[in-house]
Amino acid sequence: MIYVALLVLIAWAAISVLELLTPFGKLWKEARNGTLTPTFEIPFEFVQLGAAVLAALIMCRIEKGNFASYGLPLSGAFGKNFWNGIIWGLAFVTIELCAMKALGGFSFGGLAVTGVAIAKYAALWAVGFVLVGLAEEFVFRGYAQYTLSQGIKFWPAAIVLSGIFGGLHLFNRGEGWVGALDVFTFGIFACFTLRRTGSLWFAIGFHAAGDYGESFIYSVRDSGNFAVGHLLNSSFHGPAWLTGGTIGPEGSVLVFGVFALAFLLFAWMYPSNAATSRGTSPSKANATAP
Repeated sequence: MIYVALLVLIAWAAISVLELLTPFGKLWKEARNGTLTPTFEIPFEFVQLGAAVLAALIMCRIEKGNFASYGLPLSGAFGKNFWNGIIWGLAFVTIELCAMKALGGFSFGGLAVTGVAIAKYAALWAVGFVLVGLAEEFVFRGYAQYTLSQGIKFWPAAIVLSGIFGGLHLFNRGEGWVGALDVFTFGIFACFTLRRTGSLWFAIGFHAAGDYGESFIYSVRDSGNFAVGHLLNSSFHGPAWLTGGTIGPEGSVLVFGVFALAFLLFAWMYPSNAATSRGTSPSKANATAP
């Protein structure tokens, strides 16, 4: 509870300063109406990440803990697991949308931007969605997951925090229960990758690439939001259960089939190894391995 209070207080103070010094308030209003811009997303996610990390550092000092135990060891920063997550995230959204196209629910369309604008928005959204991955994964599966696991064990903590993660998405424009359940499922998958790899870096890469693939590359709605500067003039056809409707692909029932495949494939490619569990010693990890 102290961590949550610190996180909210720090984020609120930083956003208040942004609103005073920049047109951030106007951009936030546009975001609530479903339109995302890099000039909003980058500072907003940077604030969230900074608040979460600063709050965790304060708690680490109070508890005399090890910051690396919260899932972000600097030794693995943007390393192999991160880039593997990038590949998996892009593959995930590509498989889902190709399946949707095969069923007549999606068309790629032509280019929406050309020339220098492609490189500009590709770079800006790459930065923005890496920050999304860092911020949201650390908030929900960093300090909070580590600390709650000490009291109620790893998987009950994962279910609680993933439930909160999915529930908060219901406040997004046009979100429904299918989309919220998809976000919950993603949270459980991210916790699974955390458990098997020992850090959040794979989940961060997966999260960032999935959002980037949806919002910029395939140019569809992501949690009901549409990105300015998207690459394609893509379009949906057919019922909402197939396309996700105004929510985007996360509202499609197809996502659960792709997640089932992802769980099975990840379990096979990343076998259980107790020594990688959350930065703990091998002896402690053996006692808590799934």
